[in-house]
Amino acid sequence: MKNIFISGITGKVGKLLTDKILNDNFFHLTGGSCNENNNFLGSDVGDLMNQENLNIFITKDIPSKAEIDIIIDFSSPHASNLALQEALNRKIPILIGTTGLNEEQLKEIDSASQDIPILLAPNTSSGVAVLKSIINSSSNLFSEEHSFYLKETHHTEKKDSPSGTAIDLQNHIKKIFPSSDIAIESFREGTNPGEHTIRINFEGEHIELTHRAEDRSIFAIGAIKGAKWLFSKPIGLYHMEDIYSS
Repeated sequence: MKNIFISGITGKVGKLLTDKILNDNFFHLTGGSCNENNNFLGSDVGDLMNQENLNIFITKDIPSKAEIDIIIDFSSPHASNLALQEALNRKIPILIGTTGLNEEQLKEIDSASQDIPILLAPNTSSGVAVLKSIINSSSNLFSEEHSFYLKETHHTEKKDSPSGTAIDLQNHIKKIFPSSDIAIESFREGTNPGEHTIRINFEGEHIELTHRAEDRSIFAIGAIKGAKWLFSKPIGLYHMEDIYSS
């Protein structure tokens, strides 16, 4: 079994990841971290999951003596940077699912990928990866007379706006259609796990492609699939769509 550490273990996705990893035959959970103001800091992971103690404790940082084969990061931009540095120091793979990263942090990730395998995944669902593949394969269908519009909706606790997925989709479209104008509109309401719509506007008509997350667990399932896939890859920077094209 491979030892896995979850950076951001007390978050919504972190807890879902924990539940699935504790029942996984490939990974062994070796620890998890949270910010210093979190009520679960120092607690046993069992307390977080409302079950018996597991003798696995939640820490502020990644313990230097912990045996770790891979890190999954769903934390904050600052904590994500620390997790990246730890992965670099240990020369181990890291999956980064944290969103809201700035340009400097993205450059650091790109630079680090010259030394370790990194899966950068602002959205770990298989559906968004397929959505991007549809855009890829449809590039020859669009003339110059079109524009793109992105609409994203998330729960009210979502911190970054636009979402990391929307920005990732915008950048993906720009690579394929460099001259296209791509506007993003963001909405925050209720408990929506995530909804993204790409609208392609033509003269007098439009086409819409929508990905709707019905359950947040899809992000944990996708992250575990991505982490297992990353073990077989050499040094480099990867994205979720690479999993389904290899």
